[in-house]
Amino acid sequence: MTNCNHSLAPLRNGFVYNRATISLAVLFSLLVGAIIWNAANKYYHFLATEKFEAAVNENIESINKRMLKYETLLHSGIALFHVHGGIGLFHASESITRKEWHDFVEKLNLKNNYPGVQGIGFSKMIDPSEVAQIEEEMRKDGFKSFSIKPLGKRGQYSSILYLEPMDKRNRAAIGYDMFSEPVRRAAMERARDTAKASISKKVILVQEIDEDVQAGMLMYLPLYKKGAKTQSVDERRKALVGFVYSPFRMNDLMNKIVLKSSILNFEIYDGEDTSEEHLLYRSFKPNSYRSKFNTEKSVELNNATWRIRFSSTKEFDNSADVIYPLLMTAAGLVVQFLLLFIILMLFKSRYILKIQTQELTRLYQAVEQSPSGIIITNLDGNIEYVNEAFSEITGYAKNEAIGKNPRFLQSGKTDPKVYDDMWESIKLGKTWHGEFVNKSKNGIEYIEGVKAAPIFKADGTISHYMAIKEDITDRKRAEERIHFLASFDSLTGLPNRYQLEERLDYALRMAKRNSEKLSILFLDLDLFKEANDTLGHDAGDALLIELAKRFNAVLREVDTVSRVGGDEFIFLLPNTPPSGASHIAEKLLKVSDTPCEFNRSEMHVTASIGIAIYPKDGLDRQTLFKNADTAMYEAKENGRNRYRFFNKEN
Repeated sequence: MTNCNHSLAPLRNGFVYNRATISLAVLFSLLVGAIIWNAANKYYHFLATEKFEAAVNENIESINKRMLKYETLLHSGIALFHVHGGIGLFHASESITRKEWHDFVEKLNLKNNYPGVQGIGFSKMIDPSEVAQIEEEMRKDGFKSFSIKPLGKRGQYSSILYLEPMDKRNRAAIGYDMFSEPVRRAAMERARDTAKASISKKVILVQEIDEDVQAGMLMYLPLYKKGAKTQSVDERRKALVGFVYSPFRMNDLMNKIVLKSSILNFEIYDGEDTSEEHLLYRSFKPNSYRSKFNTEKSVELNNATWRIRFSSTKEFDNSADVIYPLLMTAAGLVVQFLLLFIILMLFKSRYILKIQTQELTRLYQAVEQSPSGIIITNLDGNIEYVNEAFSEITGYAKNEAIGKNPRFLQSGKTDPKVYDDMWESIKLGKTWHGEFVNKSKNGIEYIEGVKAAPIFKADGTISHYMAIKEDITDRKRAEERIHFLASFDSLTGLPNRYQLEERLDYALRMAKRNSEKLSILFLDLDLFKEANDTLGHDAGDALLIELAKRFNAVLREVDTVSRVGGDEFIFLLPNTPPSGASHIAEKLLKVSDTPCEFNRSEMHVTASIGIAIYPKDGLDRQTLFKNADTAMYEAKENGRNRYRFFNKEN
């Protein structure tokens, strides 16, 4: 050992004091600085990319939300037809007149509540034998020169009969046969056959009557004969009456939807073809500037696909060119030179090597003993290392895992897109966060939170991939349980008061908008306490669970029953007049009066029900609840096992 130390001494002295060695150390420092600059540059480029992608996703979300809102708008038009039974030109006893359609659209306040919508209209499907009659009726209705356009004989016609607001542009569209034009017809047929809203490809609207001609598109929602079967495509085609639809001028529409930003520009195309022929909208004037950030997204909207090409603005690109990478590099070089100076002074001693060995040992022990599962794979994704926590989580020993691809843990319940997103991120040098549903060796499924990242070599290239995994099954189940308890009754599974109030607030808004009645029923079980005390709390709980099932069985899908107290239930019946409320109340009394069996003993209770009707008995939630409760106590005072409507005079 002594001879070895003597033989190394000249080498160590030569390293410390040799100018060539110091020059190499300086060059090494510069290399480290370059790595720091590269890493910092990548980091800030990553931040800029995230900001750009966030703006992209925000705009896509804005488009999706707005188009869903416009689809809902068409559904309200369909609902109007269903309530009134048809359109005036059908000669029905209950039908929508032109004035009613005008009033309906006017109340919607399209300009403020639905900016970008050119109008809401109705287009009727017409057989050749009906053309003359329709034209004559429309002329009597105030359109003296009305005729179905374009002229010519066809096997099937359609005609725009109603379109509000009736401004100069929309008046030009009255009578137009959209079914005669291939692009519009394709969208109408999709809507007809799927019974869902459908968006057309790019068209020039017939409303384009001035010099400001814009690309346009239309959204259609089919209207079927009331009561007709529409389960199959053939049944829908036979039952089709027409379409409630909205035309959109794309510049007017998108200027109201897109979020004003100095970050990005974008172009929208109808379909995957990004040629000028399919361009729907461009947010900027074409120029020669080449953006640093670009991406393309496909958005599925109402039976149609939009291809959106996003690019960064010159202003955003300039802001992304920051000086911080250079400052970080300079700071790194200063630190590096100081460290090199210290290392050169201490290099004579083997203590440095010992310290480094100890540090590596501690690092290995920290990784090996980490409570989180850790795996390291090669560039092909095959496992080269796993720690003890990995084996504890998965049940697979190290020798069973090494050499395999991590996909052997997959349960099949994780969306393949999640894996694609992870590999795409880490191959680009990014850190990825997400969750997998995997299966352990004994077949038990578990949820794990995953942080995956590349491992870089000194030259900046990727040598391996690392993933840190944590079993979060218990935490996820706890979160799901907390979410359930926040909105539902833990005993019966019925919506709780919080959930009921949210649904009631929405139902009140819809009732006000559509001038509908709404019923609130307050039900309290008679003599429940006696049954509970006699047979025990388990029997009382079983009784409440059984009654909750019975109550749900007599309600419609749109109705809500909520347990708000020990034996108190509140029922929300949207679009229900007093006669409907009476019918439901009688059913509830009957199912309540039917005995329930528990441990071979029969439990028998009755119910007292109070009913309040919107808007007669109250315009808000608190008033309706109070009045329904008052009516319930009146029912109890009058002998129980009955229902009473709220009466102000009482």
